Formats: sequence, structure tokens, C-alpha cells
Amino acid sequence: MTYLRITAALAALLAAGAASADNISLRLSYADGRSGPVFSARHAEIGTFALTPDVRNQAPGAQWRVVARDAQGVILHEVTVAAAQQRHVEAFNPSTGAIDIAETVRQANGSFEVSLPFDGATASVEVLPVQASSGKGMSAAVAAVAPLARFDRATLAKLAGTSRTARAARAAALAPAATATTILSTGPAAARMDYVFIGDGYTAAEMDKWHADAQKVIDGFLADPLFAANRANMNVRRVDVASNQSGVDEPDKGIYRDTAMDAAFNCYNIDRLLCVDTDKVHDIVGSVLAPDERDVIIVVANSTRYGGSGGEVATLSMAPQSIEIALHEIGHTAFSLADEYDYGTCSLAGEPGEPDVTMNGTRSVKWRSLISASTPVPTTAGVYPNGTVGVFQGAQYCTSGKYRPTENSRMRMLGYPWHAVNEGVAHKVFAQYSGGAGVTQTGTIPAGGSVNVPNVNPGWMQAAAGNISLQLTGKVGTNYQLYLYQYGANGWAQVATGTGAAASPSISYNAAAGYYYAVATSGTGGAYSLTYSYVKP
Repeated sequence: MTYLRITAALAALLAAGAASADNISLRLSYADGRSGPVFSARHAEIGTFALTPDVRNQAPGAQWRVVARDAQGVILHEVTVAAAQQRHVEAFNPSTGAIDIAETVRQANGSFEVSLPFDGATASVEVLPVQASSGKGMSAAVAAVAPLARFDRATLAKLAGTSRTARAARAAALAPAATATTILSTGPAAARMDYVFIGDGYTAAEMDKWHADAQKVIDGFLADPLFAANRANMNVRRVDVASNQSGVDEPDKGIYRDTAMDAAFNCYNIDRLLCVDTDKVHDIVGSVLAPDERDVIIVVANSTRYGGSGGEVATLSMAPQSIEIALHEIGHTAFSLADEYDYGTCSLAGEPGEPDVTMNGTRSVKWRSLISASTPVPTTAGVYPNGTVGVFQGAQYCTSGKYRPTENSRMRMLGYPWHAVNEGVAHKVFAQYSGGAGVTQTGTIPAGGSVNVPNVNPGWMQAAAGNISLQLTGKVGTNYQLYLYQYGANGWAQVATGTGAAASPSISYNAAAGYYYAVATSGTGGAYSLTYSYVKP
């Protein structure tokens, strides 16, 4: 059974004292090589901060998997990140909010950060192609796959020591040093999605202007209905750093400024595309905030020129419409949503991994549970109230062959609501950080079979003392069983059984701090939806 594999990995973690063990935050850089990307470990921090959740969850497409392994090759934790060498860039019309430019450009180099376990069980960190996966969860089956890069424990430990010295030197070089201010605090960073707003092109004499600009942006961000609804699951911080000169680079106008993070318009020769040096951003933010205090970083440029971008770090300017750009780009950066417009280079090579686009034009689409029985599929645009969930043709740069869930959402045109599908995706992402907000998994239990909860890496929940709740909803007339297990001195032991109707059993358990997972079974088999929540340590 699956839990036997989980037991071996978890036993190694417990033996190493994982409950209070250190994790490692790694900044990995990539660059074009003769036979593919070449990775290097640029920066490392070791501490007791939270792990990076696997929001992308091995979505297909251009992605990399970063995994921590033990000495036997068992995966202890993994994070799927976007393979950003092929970067989609876009520019919106400031008057209409519609897309003007959508291109795919070659980004020859870049960097990203992930946090992974670094207790006594961790032997190495590897970068793997996402297509190499044979399934989630503590399996050594993929150990034979040739990694794109591998970093052993000794190398990473040495890098962490070097990074600590270098970080102190960089912080000392900032004049004045960067500072961080908490704008919204709803709980510990380890159990919240943490947003950071940092200004570029503001001189020391313009800090009051930056504070006012930052507050305007943050107020607009928090006023958005999606973020307002998830306010209790996030923290917001402002980072202040002075630039030597005011403003940002505008190369197409012959304007260059000496700024802390090298913000520049006309990136990739697209006038509204605003880029920054992500290494400098991570260095500055990392000098004042721990890894789990900087989950999503947004750079605000001291300019009223219209523009912005997404990616590892989102950017916006102080143009009046730029908050709308930022919200769209955060949809990519934070929630892994796809563009729903049909302008650009279309690819029908395979089913998209993003949750808001598909090549399936039938009622069995991935957001089927939100489609009313009275809504026809495919769904004709211009007939139903905007926000009606259906299957609308035209999405992810294709006029046909790909479908979106609503006629117009923020991922298609600026100024529109997110709508139900995208809101549901965002809620799930927030829940991966907060733990207690409720995570929903769906699927089908085979006749006489079972599924594990959670069904994503690492295959268990590390919970603080408090309530663990599970609610399964299945097909009427079908029997489902639900069991909760806790790991202890003698291995896994059942601590609770589901109660209630056979088609919808539930568990509410007053848990001690520890490791838990659940099993749902069905003698006859059937589709299910299961929501679970717990208190994150």
C-alpha cells in the first residue's frame, strides 16, 4: 500500500528530528548550454522557515521539478517551477484593457528560489524535467532518471556559509540599508501567503513618495474581491531601498537611471514590458526578510509610464491602470493561471497544465463541477451573462482548439472579475500556504480501491495541535469509508474513522501535533470530492 512507502520516508525524517529541523532556501540560476539548460546554485539559506508548496503540482509543459532526496534516492519534497527559458510576454492596451502584444521570447538566463528540507535525511537536491515523473509522493521509482543538475549536501552546506557572508556584505553596501515594514499581518509567515512590495527608482529623498505610492498600490491590491476574500490567509510587507537616481531606464527614449534593481521599460523591445534584475531583487528582499516571508514579490517602478510584467518577480509602474496589470500578472506568478485571450502564437501540442484552459470542449472539462446543467457546451459567447461558467472557444493564444471557462475574465482582459474557476484556483493556492483554510482534491476511487489524502507530495500533513477535518462528497447510493492515521513510535496507527452518510462521510479530530494522512475507500468505486483542513505548525 502507498502508506508503506510513506512510512519509510517519514521514519527517516522523524529520526532526524524533522519536526524542528532546518530547511534550505536555494536560489538556482539557469543559462543556455550546448545540450540544454545549465543550472548552478547561487545562494543558500538554512533555517526553520516553511517549505515552498508545490502549487504547480507537476503540471505538464515547460516546467522543472526541484526535489530533495535522501541517501536511498527517496524524494522527501519537491516543487515544480516554470521553465522560464521560453518566456511569454504581453502588453495590454491602456484604453481598452485588451491585449495588444503577445510574444514568446527566449530568456537565455534567469533564476528562481525554492525552499526544501535540509534535516539529517536530506542527501542531495536535484533538478529534473517534469516529464520524467512517474507519480507523486515519496517514491524512489524516478531515482534512475538523469537529473538536469544535482547538488550534494556538502556543497549546499558550504554555499549556505558563503551566502551568509556575501549577504551581510551586500546589505552593508546598501546606502541606506533596506528596511521592511509589515502592512498587513494575519498570522505567522509559515502559515500565510506573504506578499512583498518593493520600490525601484526612489531616492533617499523620495522615501515619503514611495510610502504613499506603495500604500496606493497595496490598497488597490487588497480592494480586489479575490484578495479581500483571502485577506485572512496572507501577509503584506513593504520593503524600502534607496536608489542613487530617480526614475527607471527607458532605453527607447535614451533615458538611463542608476537604480537598486535596474528596472527598465522596453524589455525585449516591447515598449510596455517592464523588467528588473531578479538577482538584485532577491538579494535586497532577502537582506531583510526570511524565505517564507517573501512568497510573491512585486516591484513598483517610480514612473507613470504604462507597463509591467509577470514571471519570477512581478512588476508594475505608477500609471493609473497599472494595478490592473499587476493583478493579471499575479494571476500568473502566484496562481499559475494561463492567459485566456486568443492572440499570439497558438500551440495545440497537448493538454495545457494550467487549470483555466483546456483542449477538451466537452462537459467533462476540468471545471465541469461549476457548469450548470442548463448551460450548453461548447458555450457561445455573447449569449449568457459574463461570469457564466461554460466552455468558450478561444484561449491561451488560440482562436480555436482551446477553451476557457467564462466569456471574459481578468486573465483575458483587464478590468474584468476573476470569476468562479480562477477564484477557486486561487483559494486552493492560499490553502496550500495556510493549511487550515481547506484543500480540496477530486478524482475517482476504483472499485475496491483507495486514495490517499493528501494525494500530493509529501503525502502527509505535518499539523500543529488543533482540529483536523475531512469531508468527502460522493455519488449518492455509493458507500465510501474514510480513515485518519497518525505516525507514532510504532508506525502509522488509525486514530479516527469517518461518520455520517455513506455517500458523504466526515472526520473531525482534535489532533495533537504530529504527522497525519487519511485514506478514502469505496467497495463499489465512484467519483469523489474531499476537502480537508488542519492547523499548520
